[in-house]
Amino acid sequence: MKVAVVGGGASGEAMKRALQAAGAQATLHSRRTGFDVLRDDAAAELSGADAIVEATGRFTTSRRVATEFFTRSTRAVSAAANTLGAKHVLLSIVGCDLPQVQGYGYFAGKSAQERIARESSSRLSLVRSTQWFEFAEQNMKRMRYGPISLVPSMRMRPVSLDAVAEAVAQVALSEFDDQTCQIAGPHVMTLWEMTAQLPNLIARPVPLVVPTDWGLAFRRGALVPGDDVPSTGPTYEQWLQERHPL
Repeated sequence: MKVAVVGGGASGEAMKRALQAAGAQATLHSRRTGFDVLRDDAAAELSGADAIVEATGRFTTSRRVATEFFTRSTRAVSAAANTLGAKHVLLSIVGCDLPQVQGYGYFAGKSAQERIARESSSRLSLVRSTQWFEFAEQNMKRMRYGPISLVPSMRMRPVSLDAVAEAVAQVALSEFDDQTCQIAGPHVMTLWEMTAQLPNLIARPVPLVVPTDWGLAFRRGALVPGDDVPSTGPTYEQWLQERHPL
């Protein structure tokens, strides 16, 4: 089975590895490989694919920017999947459609993306994950100001990216369409707890209370899924030990 992964970075590479490990012929398509999903002919680029995994991303807190990017990406991938008769597997975020977090631009964009995908794709499956373990390190870099890095107050059930990639591969290779799969890690943690365990901190962490409705929702655990979402993958501590052995 041929599966095209649209999206670069660590997530795209993880999806490709998981698909190949499951026996698929997987290809990666991103700006790094010379493909721009917003401008290029997606159907021509992805020709021959039996399934298309959409794992595109653009970090922004702007609702306008996020919504424009994610909806344009999904319209392009949906059109290509429909033309090719391929399955469309969209990677999304647990809780991104909750009303109390729509003030956060990135989540508003992902929520709009899910809505467009449901309207446009004839063979859609959705994989939603909680925040990845890599998020703590990414936040330290994004929120660094000189010698300090701001750490927003939030509770979540973070998960290993590799575990998410394996779930995406299972859905992509399944004979069934119209699946919705939610992925979360074993433990509820705060971003501060995750950050405190990082080795070789690049700056001094400073807690940040975001004074908005969505900031309050993050602190109160709006992103923590219920018990109906089973835990998967290693714990955060196990993951850190694997990445940074003593």
